[in-house]
Amino acid sequence: MARGMATMAVVGTTAEDAAAGPATPVNGTPAVAAPPATGADVTVPESRGRADAGVPTTPLVAPVAGAPVDAVAAPTLAAPTVATAAERPRPRPQPVAEPAPAAPVVAPVDPAEAEEFLRLFHTEAEEPGATAVKGVAARAASFEERLAEVRDEIARTGTYVHTSAELTFGARVAWRQSARCIGRLYWRSLHLRDRRHVVAPDEVAAECVGHVDEATRRGRIRSTITVFAPDTPTSPGPRVWNEQLIRYAGYRTGGRVLGDPRYVGFTDHARTLGWVPPSPMGRFDVLPLVVSGGGSFAAQGPQIYEIPPEKVLEVDLEHPDHRWFADLGLRWHALPVISNMRLDIGGVSYPAAPFNGWYMATEIGARNLADAERYDMLAEVAGKMGLDTSNDRTMWRDRAAVELTLAVQHSFDVAGVSMADHHGESARFLRHLEREEQSGRKCPVDWSWIVPPISGGLTPVFHRYYDEPTDTGPMFRMDPVQAARGQGCPM
Repeated sequence: MARGMATMAVVGTTAEDAAAGPATPVNGTPAVAAPPATGADVTVPESRGRADAGVPTTPLVAPVAGAPVDAVAAPTLAAPTVATAAERPRPRPQPVAEPAPAAPVVAPVDPAEAEEFLRLFHTEAEEPGATAVKGVAARAASFEERLAEVRDEIARTGTYVHTSAELTFGARVAWRQSARCIGRLYWRSLHLRDRRHVVAPDEVAAECVGHVDEATRRGRIRSTITVFAPDTPTSPGPRVWNEQLIRYAGYRTGGRVLGDPRYVGFTDHARTLGWVPPSPMGRFDVLPLVVSGGGSFAAQGPQIYEIPPEKVLEVDLEHPDHRWFADLGLRWHALPVISNMRLDIGGVSYPAAPFNGWYMATEIGARNLADAERYDMLAEVAGKMGLDTSNDRTMWRDRAAVELTLAVQHSFDVAGVSMADHHGESARFLRHLEREEQSGRKCPVDWSWIVPPISGGLTPVFHRYYDEPTDTGPMFRMDPVQAARGQGCPM
């Protein structure tokens, strides 16, 4: 059964805008995966449509009572307020003062890096689906004319502004080059939400909720990316501290953890910022968004915002053969949105560019619910199955992991929520590989992420070598500061 069906679109955006990024890398990172594409603007869980130029929206997220406004916080918490359409919600002061993070120092764009990207864009932009921005010419000027414009802009400002077509192309190529993503066959269908004008933290949070709403589409997941303002030599862009937009809290309770142990540190930090968990606390409480604004808002430090529950689609898990499985009370959210990786395109760095695909069943069943450092459900499932857990040679872990994954796949299918399986997605990845080779391009691969966590040897991706991952060209990158923040480090 699916929970929390989204029922309204974000103001200023279209109901069809939505998301799908890497389909199923392990460790909770979505690798955009999707069923075979059938053309543009079709109602399938893959991004196919025009880039949304973006319209300022009224925030749909209410700031959490207790979130900071600036580095010198008031000693007491104000009473919570309810956001209305007529009044933009503003965060409340936090009870404990915390120094605001220093604005990042960004070097001017390297003209050679910009030229390399523009040359790639002008070489490939006319390929089917490379840009596919309705109403926007792929190449408004010749390569020489555009390069001269960009060089002049860099000389004057230290940076340059991508056209809509360039941004779309750069984001799609970054997906194409994501070595840890098994679902890259659909890189041309990534849907862009251009929000480069958004820097205020409450507006960033509202657009993140808009991303979730539009990408979910009642379970017909669409691969989507929302790009916020970039870092420049004179002004930082906004940051989203969450590792993913939707994740579950982890609470320390008497030497044990209630919820997701991976996010205990992040949960603790959110609480110091003023977040109050639901009462009673549970195993699947959605964490708030932690956002730092860009530009002049950066000095205010991180602020917290609740995601409206009705925007988060969740699936209750059941097993097709074991009726007792539903009594375990397990569920998982439908949309995996990576939110703390920066998008680098031609020397311009976008620190906040949340993107999503849809899940592969093994990511939830064999990793998120099975890993010892996550929900650690294998022993409980094995016990319910009557398996002998006294000896590893009985392979009770293997059998329990398969049944967990089967329950996830079955439940998402019954709920009508997009989900890939590791056999089908492995075959589709080799089709992508073949297409890239026919185009004369290398296909960088991190083997340990492409091979599924269960039945690896039964899938075709297991039995071959690949090109090594690259660190050039448009790319999603993780920097150490963002990685630490995603785990709860406040600095």
